[in-house]
Amino acid sequence: MIDETEATAAVPEQQVMIRLESLTKRYPGQAEPAVDAISMDIPTGEVVVLVGPSGCGKTTTLKMINRIIEPTSGRIILDGDDVTHANADHLRRRIGYVIQQIGLFPHMTIAQNVGLVPGLLGWGRDRVGERVDELLELVGLEPSEYRSRYPKELSGGQRQRVGVARALGGDPPVMLMDEPFGAIDPITRDRLQNEFLRIQADTQKTVVFVTHDIDEAIKMGDRIAILSRQSHIAQYDTPETILTAPADGFVEDFIGSGAALKRLNLTRVRDVELGQWAVAPVDEDRATLRQMLADSNHGSVLLVDDQNRPQRWVTGRDLARASEPVERIGLPATAQVEPHATLRDALDEMVTSTVGCVIVTDSRGAYQGVVDLETVMKAVDEMRTAARTRDRAAAGAGTARVDPDGEAG
Repeated sequence: MIDETEATAAVPEQQVMIRLESLTKRYPGQAEPAVDAISMDIPTGEVVVLVGPSGCGKTTTLKMINRIIEPTSGRIILDGDDVTHANADHLRRRIGYVIQQIGLFPHMTIAQNVGLVPGLLGWGRDRVGERVDELLELVGLEPSEYRSRYPKELSGGQRQRVGVARALGGDPPVMLMDEPFGAIDPITRDRLQNEFLRIQADTQKTVVFVTHDIDEAIKMGDRIAILSRQSHIAQYDTPETILTAPADGFVEDFIGSGAALKRLNLTRVRDVELGQWAVAPVDEDRATLRQMLADSNHGSVLLVDDQNRPQRWVTGRDLARASEPVERIGLPATAQVEPHATLRDALDEMVTSTVGCVIVTDSRGAYQGVVDLETVMKAVDEMRTAARTRDRAAAGAGTARVDPDGEAG
């Protein structure tokens, strides 16, 4: 376990957005505090994930930051201001808040929900309307289609997107997210995680994110605080360091087995060299497609529309079916990811691919390249090599350890 000074000293003073100083919460009638003097620095523009077993105090810690739960003692410093005893309503308007249950007002339209905080801040009607449309576009909801709808008319994933948009309404520097994707099915959850990472890349908010899922923490966090009982910090560091150099047995147990696979969440698709495939317009003639197949090392050609968006995979056998137009033969090109997705996402999508690779598209859906199993294995090898290099350096310094994959350091 690291002490308070290590948790705060890791971030340069000028880069601290949130500082918690010995923040404590005691409930009447309880022998022990729910949160016991947690101290940590949260850097500007980063996603810091609080993760730990149920009942460790992570949600209580999160709610003390915007004082939904009032701390018993300690201090909260926000962007240099001591807000421990400031007006709580004013404080919350500086902080976006997203929860698992979303919490949209059912009697308000989507536009009214998203525009709630800007309205409270006194923005004019036109400015609020512009902000609502901007945010709906940001979270992937067409304003003209969704602005006038009510929450009950949206799917769970769409409502969660609106919840994120509402939290961003007043353009707060800080966002708190309490298991925001926990109540959503796994496929939608992955998509929303990736969508949020795309938004974060554009907005660079300071985010404190609570989850019980170490895989989600590794994927979403720039830094992770692994908490034990009473929000004691077992380790606070980057995902890579936590995976390759767990601080103690508690952290190792919490990470669990399969650290090599978890490391795939450390690498984004944009960070690897993409493979290329034979690509042709959907209206290409069969003779050209056959020649492309003959010249290719692959057994399929990817057909794209006039905006370079993947449509279908076609093989030589498909081309032999002369009774159907080219744009209707083959199989849909459904296994796709964007550059901000992780290699773990790519591997998951690859399982559903009909050709053994996943297509990478940009934010407009245009083809960029592919990731195949060879790409993933190369990345794993590089991560293992880097980890072993660090282990040898640690051993030379007299701090040899056992790698979480079970390999001696």
